[in-house]
Amino acid sequence: MYVGSAVVLIGFALTACGTEVTPPSGASDATPSVAPTVPRGAVPPAPATAAFEDRARAVAEAVRAAGIPKPPAGIFLHSSRTPELAFDSTEQKLAWSAGKVVVAPGVRLGSGGSSRIDFADGSSLPVSVVNARPALTGEIGSTQSNCRGIPASSCTLTITAASLGTAEVVTSRGPATVPAWSFTAKGLSRKVVVVAVSKNVLKTPAMPVPPPGLADPAPGLLHAASLTRIEGSTLTFSLSHGDCDRDLRAHVLEFDDLVVIGGSHDEPPAGTACTLALRRTVAVVALTAPLGDRAVVSASTGIRLFLNPQVN
Repeated sequence: MYVGSAVVLIGFALTACGTEVTPPSGASDATPSVAPTVPRGAVPPAPATAAFEDRARAVAEAVRAAGIPKPPAGIFLHSSRTPELAFDSTEQKLAWSAGKVVVAPGVRLGSGGSSRIDFADGSSLPVSVVNARPALTGEIGSTQSNCRGIPASSCTLTITAASLGTAEVVTSRGPATVPAWSFTAKGLSRKVVVVAVSKNVLKTPAMPVPPPGLADPAPGLLHAASLTRIEGSTLTFSLSHGDCDRDLRAHVLEFDDLVVIGGSHDEPPAGTACTLALRRTVAVVALTAPLGDRAVVSASTGIRLFLNPQVN
C-alpha cells in the first residue's frame, strides 16, 4: 500500500512540473506521425539540436517557475490604428509626428454613433463610434516633439474635412471590418484613416515580459518571433535570422503543459561579408498531438506567443 501511494505522489509531482512528450522511438524531440506541409521558401523542420533541447528545457523550467501566462481577455488590434498612413513630404510627416495637426477654421468634424465590427468568420460586435476629433488627436504624435528646424508655417497639417467609413484591420479574432474616420488634409494626396473604435474595445497588445533569471540563448539558435497559425497539431511561426545564416532549421520540444519552438542555423564560412539585415522566414512544425490548451513559448526569450495572423 505504501509503495502504491509513493508512485501516485511521484506521478502528481511529474504532472505539476510538466513532463516532456517523448515519442516511442526515444528521440529527444517530438516526432510527428505525419510530416507538415511546408510552403516553398519556408524553414524546414528538423530534429532538435542538443543546444536547442537544453535551451528548451531551461526555458520550460523558467516559465513554470514564473507561472505560465494566461491568455489575455478581450479583442486585440494587431494592425495599426491608422491604416496605410502615408505622406507626400517630409514636412507633412514631421507635422504629424510632432502633433502639429489643426482643423481648418469653420470645419466641423463628425460625431460618433452606433456601428459594428464585422469579423471574417461572419460574426459581428456592436460598438460605439468615437467622435472624429478625439479619434484624430489620439493618434497624432506628441506635442512635445519638434519639427527639426522646419518653419512652423511649413510644419503644420491642416484638416479640411472628415467622413465616416470603414477600414480593414487584423485582430486577435482574425481579419475585421471596423468603423473608421477618413480625414482630408490640405496638400495631402490621400486620406488619413483612423480607426473609430475605442481602445477599450480594440485593445493594444501588452508588451510580454520574459521570465526572470533566464540566460541568453547559445549562439546558433534562432528567435521565434511570432505565431501566425495553429491548425490542429501543426504550428506556423516566423523565425528571425541574419542575412548570412546558413542551413536554417525549425525545432520544437513538447511538454504536457507547454510547447517550446525556435530554430538553429550554421555559421557562414569565415571571411564571409554579411550585412546586419535581419530577416524573418516562415517555419512549420508538427506536434505529436493537437496543441490543445498548451502554451506556445519562444525558446529564445521564454515569452508565451499568442496567435498573430498578420505577422509572417
